[in-house]
Amino acid sequence: MIKAAAFFALLSQSSPAAAFTSAPTTASRIRATSTIPSSLGASAAFSNEDLETAFFSIDIEASGSIPKASFADALADLGVVIDDSAADALFDKYDADRGGSIDLDEFKQLMSDPAMSGIKPQRDVKFAMDLFKKYDEDGSGSIDKGEFRAVANEIQADARRRSLISVAAAAIGATIVADYSQEYQWAQKNFRSLYIEPLAEETQNKAFPTALLSGDLDQAIAKTLGARGFTPANTIFAHSVCSDEVNNKDEQLVALMVNRWQEGFSLGGLAGLPFAGKSGFRAFLHHVPDEGKLLVCFAPHVGIDAAGKVGALQRDGQTKVSKACGAAVGAYGVISSKGAATSKPSGGNDDTDLFDPQLNTIVNLLEPRLGGIEKAVDPISFVTYQMYAIVRDLIDECVEGTPDVWDFANEVSIIGGIMINRYKGGDFFQPLSFETRVKDGSSKGKVIDLYDEAFGNKPDLVGVLGSEEAVANLYDRSKRAKL
Repeated sequence: MIKAAAFFALLSQSSPAAAFTSAPTTASRIRATSTIPSSLGASAAFSNEDLETAFFSIDIEASGSIPKASFADALADLGVVIDDSAADALFDKYDADRGGSIDLDEFKQLMSDPAMSGIKPQRDVKFAMDLFKKYDEDGSGSIDKGEFRAVANEIQADARRRSLISVAAAAIGATIVADYSQEYQWAQKNFRSLYIEPLAEETQNKAFPTALLSGDLDQAIAKTLGARGFTPANTIFAHSVCSDEVNNKDEQLVALMVNRWQEGFSLGGLAGLPFAGKSGFRAFLHHVPDEGKLLVCFAPHVGIDAAGKVGALQRDGQTKVSKACGAAVGAYGVISSKGAATSKPSGGNDDTDLFDPQLNTIVNLLEPRLGGIEKAVDPISFVTYQMYAIVRDLIDECVEGTPDVWDFANEVSIIGGIMINRYKGGDFFQPLSFETRVKDGSSKGKVIDLYDEAFGNKPDLVGVLGSEEAVANLYDRSKRAKL
């Protein structure tokens, strides 16, 4: 069943937002209310429909009100990022009946507040509202598959929305292939239960227990850093992820973050290692806006196929399953079968080996980290976590080994984890570290851990890695990998 606000988001032309350009919608239903009072001031720029749709887009539980506990997140969904104390003050100001939640009428009053002045209405939502009412034949507030097919026929006639019907059709199990887009990514999240691969999902939940969809991770990073003053105007973004094309799909993490921060510098090579090195990092550093901020996202990647096998992936256009990450899996194979010191990772002649410096480097860095792998629930999961630690250490070395970093930037934020590639259901990211470093006169800077604020508790990896010792070694930064 597709609820009203979910349906609106599918039809939103520029983004999943409903009534306002910056509002990512989530759920609920249409209902009529009285005319907006003339006393609303700034909110009078919005129609009654605009305000209703915006309200129901953030009314996640379809309860008719926004509780205080989720008020700050609701504001963030509308594009208004303020700290918790300011959100609490704003809530108390407009919770007129002191009921502990903001209802629709109180929301309309809230929209007149200067804090909401940057929000702009998006008028084309009326198309979605009218279409939903037309095809919700039983007035239930949701559209079933039969009703949705009738909607599909009408939308398909509109050339401007053909990519969106592809998304909606794919979401209910049709075979039409959608173009990568914001709408597709939103539909992945909200309708993925209709087409996920159960065994892959089960494996992911065990091996990467707190992984987030790419879009959710992007939003969590943006919310946390937005509160610290990071903006596209003062921030330059870099990524160190594997050069595999599967990591560069339009609706997945790298593209989402490049789009949000408006540019992206590539530091990564095979397996996500920053093979651009200190020279590449310095080039990135020299592009930062004056007195600006650096943002770096790093991650190795791993695939999970439909059978739940870690390290395997069915790629678009292929029927056979291939390795992902091929470099990490290959390096582990070399170490397991022959030993890194005597093997030739490429499997070829000496000329080929000389042309394979990245894989040789991965083998050399990975081999010392494989102690205890026999206790792990899955060897490739263990290897992937070790690759995370290797990339983290190299990124740290780039930052701390660049003595003039603080001559160019006043803050360096670093998010690290593991990218999880899936054939169906969208790619995920298992966050493992999120910190920011503030200029304080030292080469390292003052380190502030942002992980809990952005993601909550860290995952319990004992069952994945096989022992407390393996988990401690993963997070131990005292012995760094070096190129």
